[in-house]
Amino acid sequence: NSDQIIRATVNGYRRDYWQSQPEWVEVWSEKGTVRGILAPVLDKYGITFRVMHGYASATVMQDIASETRQADKRLTVLYVGDYDPSGMHMSEVDLPQRIRRYGGSARIRRTALTAEDLPNLPYFEAATKKADKRYQWFVSSYGHKAWELDAMQSSLLRDRVESEIASLLDLDAWEHATQIESAEVESMQRFYQAWRSAQC
Repeated sequence: NSDQIIRATVNGYRRDYWQSQPEWVEVWSEKGTVRGILAPVLDKYGITFRVMHGYASATVMQDIASETRQADKRLTVLYVGDYDPSGMHMSEVDLPQRIRRYGGSARIRRTALTAEDLPNLPYFEAATKKADKRYQWFVSSYGHKAWELDAMQSSLLRDRVESEIASLLDLDAWEHATQIESAEVESMQRFYQAWRSAQC
């Protein structure tokens, strides 16, 4: 009914804080399970999360490249993934190359796992990934050990991603946007209360 629709609109309203930001930020990963872990941070900042299963399709990459060409700000991708042949090749070679090939532009920042994370995490032998065509590239670039993103503590991963997002924000513009949103929500709530009173 009308009451439910209006109430849902008021409760679900959110301003696009990113309109006034210098960067356009997304989080990408080859692992869909990461979305659940990062959900509180993604929701808090209104961040798009993309799953690059295996290797992202040509259509997806063409669409992203097209978006970056039309955007008035740079896309920064925070990449979270395994430190293994596919995970490293995807963030360091495949994704950057394909975005450029399709005429796009993006900065891809590996956020986790990074070399600094590895000493405290359990590893496995990269040889178990010998069937991966990126295996030789990985061994020659990073050695014979590999690590799963899942080994990283969930809370640490969330904090890492949030810290990276925060480092890219114009905090004054962000705070201004939240103040405008609060005023808009307050105005919508007043309208809703007035509308309800008129129905009685």
